[in-house]
Amino acid sequence: MKRNLFFYLYFCVLFGLISCHDDSKHESIIKKEIQKENVVPPMVSNMVRFSEILSIAVKENSDLRSFLKIEALKMMDNDYDIFYPHSKNEIVSNGKSFRDILTEYAKNEEELTGIEESLPLLTIYVPELPSGFNAGTWDTKNEIPCVASTVLENDSTDFYSDGKILVSIKSNEIPGWPTLVVKNNERIRLKNKNITASSLRSSSYNDAYEFIDKAFNGQTTSSLRAATLPASQLSPLLISAYNEMGLDNNYWQRDYIYYGLTKQSGSTGTGYINRRFSERIVSIKFSPDAYYKMSDQAGDPAYRFISTNNSTPDCNLFWTDGKFEIKIDIIINNLSGIGTTITKYFSVSPQDVFDIQYTTSRIMGIRYLYCPTGVTSKEYNPNVDLATWDLESNSFGWKFIISETDDQTTETQTQTMNVEYATNFGMTANGLGKIGLNFGTSAKSTQTNTYTLVTTKGADDLGTIECYFSDPVIKSVSGNNYTLFSRGNPYVEMSIIPVQLY
Repeated sequence: MKRNLFFYLYFCVLFGLISCHDDSKHESIIKKEIQKENVVPPMVSNMVRFSEILSIAVKENSDLRSFLKIEALKMMDNDYDIFYPHSKNEIVSNGKSFRDILTEYAKNEEELTGIEESLPLLTIYVPELPSGFNAGTWDTKNEIPCVASTVLENDSTDFYSDGKILVSIKSNEIPGWPTLVVKNNERIRLKNKNITASSLRSSSYNDAYEFIDKAFNGQTTSSLRAATLPASQLSPLLISAYNEMGLDNNYWQRDYIYYGLTKQSGSTGTGYINRRFSERIVSIKFSPDAYYKMSDQAGDPAYRFISTNNSTPDCNLFWTDGKFEIKIDIIINNLSGIGTTITKYFSVSPQDVFDIQYTTSRIMGIRYLYCPTGVTSKEYNPNVDLATWDLESNSFGWKFIISETDDQTTETQTQTMNVEYATNFGMTANGLGKIGLNFGTSAKSTQTNTYTLVTTKGADDLGTIECYFSDPVIKSVSGNNYTLFSRGNPYVEMSIIPVQLY
């Protein structure tokens, strides 16, 4: 989930506070800096220094602990994050803001200002730990958390208490004690990539920042459903389509759902598009291979976010980073020859898509460490709405490109693909309709389309999945439960179904 800290923080500033027009030039500068011996990037040291300051503040001020808990539970970015630029000026107690309290424990206000300028996406995360500690269970009166950061030095994470390192643990270990994590936010970005540090100070929060995607806005919510659904959670039309068309390749369930065609319609019956329905991703499952893909980070051995361990799951990301940011690009080609790309995001806690098996051990006599021994997949439903599958103008197949993102720096690619279209559409007395089941008596057409794809640098590529109009929606039924059809690749398995909009 995280990249080499040096790269990540430098890119945040180089592409956030300065400019992103000359990628190769900036990358060359960064690579030269990495080669210098005994050089700690200033943003790395500032993140560590902020951790030290915060560890003193939370030890000395119980009101601040209560404030941080309340801010985390707001889930402003759909995770238990306290986004510092948003919360720093909020009053904690006695007329003092969060920033005022931190200033008391910094060397001076100038030091804190320097940290703020170098870390414009500074965030404090309240992790969900296997010990049971999380934002909801945090007893702020009696539990004084340590403060760690996403800096891994020599494959270890330092925990600060009262401004000093209390303990260090390896990347495949999870703390069993109350902890706060200092990191950069991956769900919020600067609106203006060319904004300067001075103009950022004078800008209001709403003028300076925005969510990368509405899926990260904590004001919106989504419900969860499994790939096996009871009849009460499916449109009756989908059940009727399964009962009518079954799993016979000669009969498509979506023909029934979108065009009202039945087995009796044959090659001459006419159906008309039902725009009350739209496709939705209702289930997604990430394989253990996807877990290793997302946590197998290369980079500088001294300063990085996540380490690599091919035999034991690396679990640093499970307690330092919060939710995965999943990006899905859907290529929906049309007859004009242009590939329409719909980009969707959703965030999900690692614990919601993976089960981790642990062993426990003691450290310092009284504190517990959790060490993972294995990982298994869990099913999750993001409820991602797509589009009505209008077969008359859109392609027979849709392509899904899946990745897990962190870096906010993007690049644009232009690609081509061969696309199939149904041609059995024509004007009738009732308007334009689909004539006949499947491709009717006419031959399908094929053409090459060009589409533009915006990719995120350093994203974990989780492969592609192609879904087709002819794919079943419901695969089987057991009692009152219906199992959905799914497609997948070595990393991801996914189910999409039509849902009724109104």
